[in-house]
Amino acid sequence: MQDEADFRRKRRIVLIVGAAVLFAFFAWLFDMLVQPAPPRSVAMSTGPADSAYHLFAQQYRAHLARYGVDLVLQPSSGSVENLERLRSRRDGVQAALVQGGLATAAEAPGIMTLGSLFYEPVWLFSREQQALQQVSDLRGKRIAVGAPGSGVRALALRLLKANGIDERNAQLEPSGGLDAAKKLEAGALDIAVFVSAPEAPAVQRLLRAKEIRLTGAARADAYVRQLPFLQKLVLPAGVLDLAQNVPARDQVLVAATANLLAADDLHPVIVDLLLEAARSVHGAGTVLNAPGEFPALRDREFPASSDAERIYHGEYSFLRKYVPFWLAIWVQRFAFFAIPVIAIGIPLVRYVPALYQWGARRRIYRWYGELKFLELALRRETGDLARHRERLNEIEDRVNALSVPLAYSGEYYTLRTHIGLVRALLDSRLAHQQNGQRA
Repeated sequence: MQDEADFRRKRRIVLIVGAAVLFAFFAWLFDMLVQPAPPRSVAMSTGPADSAYHLFAQQYRAHLARYGVDLVLQPSSGSVENLERLRSRRDGVQAALVQGGLATAAEAPGIMTLGSLFYEPVWLFSREQQALQQVSDLRGKRIAVGAPGSGVRALALRLLKANGIDERNAQLEPSGGLDAAKKLEAGALDIAVFVSAPEAPAVQRLLRAKEIRLTGAARADAYVRQLPFLQKLVLPAGVLDLAQNVPARDQVLVAATANLLAADDLHPVIVDLLLEAARSVHGAGTVLNAPGEFPALRDREFPASSDAERIYHGEYSFLRKYVPFWLAIWVQRFAFFAIPVIAIGIPLVRYVPALYQWGARRRIYRWYGELKFLELALRRETGDLARHRERLNEIEDRVNALSVPLAYSGEYYTLRTHIGLVRALLDSRLAHQQNGQRA
């Protein structure tokens, strides 16, 4: 009885260990083959609260909120700080709006581009009495070049330096956005440089302000040749306001592109939603570009996200078109997991009956070895017959206590018959021994 209890305990241990191993295997398989569920919250570094970046990011946030994803906007001083936050993952930032031309993948590894979103012209505003023909005329002026950490400042200083202007021959003010626009209107500045979309509040304000004039890029072709991340654009007269004829004449501008950058481990579903939001916000076109021109994979300073490339090629998920967003995500994850599990599981299931039969028969057949040993000893007349009888009684007791499935009753009773045969042989040897002792 004790042996049978030990056997049952061992069998339970084997079953538990086997189940644990199987669970661990499928958990590992799930982890290897299936992406984790998309996060419910994603942090994006935007820009100053009065910038076009922040304005557009608020529209992205509204779009993602419809799918239950909270896009947490983190205002900053501008593109330089956005890029640094994304590079270091500071404050959990996983996406950022960044002006082109600030860095490359070698300088900021671990970042991928989801595409360019819109043009950011270089706007050069001056007091109306300032007679400016080109950037080199800015010597000796009070110039707002953007706040520290902004992409405006980085590009403005680069363009000024190319024209021989720096702190030694001009007064460069660390001011940008609406603050710079107000100072220019008040006469506290002579020049204000902005690098932004036309929708930026400061640009809109100065384009309509009295006594403020916009100076175009007289040598746009030269800038584009020397700084390949720039593009030459023409802002037609009246395109911003036909009634007031804003601007008053055609203006040739140079422009960078605003890019949507992300951490290279950003979940593919979030990539999908961000690009969907970008198309909704920027796809209709502006005064600077035709409908459908943005977003696009133009700026190649950073490697393109493979998920973004798939979307640009029109390879949308079939489920996303016909079922609710989160249901599509879970169905897709389950399908990725279920297919390999089924492929592996079906062949394994075929072996379950064989394993069951082996387990049931093993409980019966394991005693045949002991019976064979006793039979051979009896036939050779070796060993202590009394000890053999004790062992045979023990085997018989344990076999009688066995609980076997009904389908294996034949094997079970065959075993008991064999025990009877060995007992008959043992009794014969005992009788022969006793007769010998009497004689």
